[in-house]
Amino acid sequence: MVFLRSKRVKGKKYYYIVESKIVKGKIKQFVLCYLGNADKILKVFKQKKKA
Repeated sequence: MVFLRSKRVKGKKYYYIVESKIVKGKIKQFVLCYLGNADKILKVFKQKKKA
């Protein structure tokens, strides 16, 4: 299962795409992609929209 995780570091929120897998009978979580903070994510979407 893939989901979006937010993490608060020094008062700021950062976002990651995380995947859960069963490995040797236990659930392990793997960070697939670091997205950054909300401002960075919006900036990328706005650039894609212009192109």
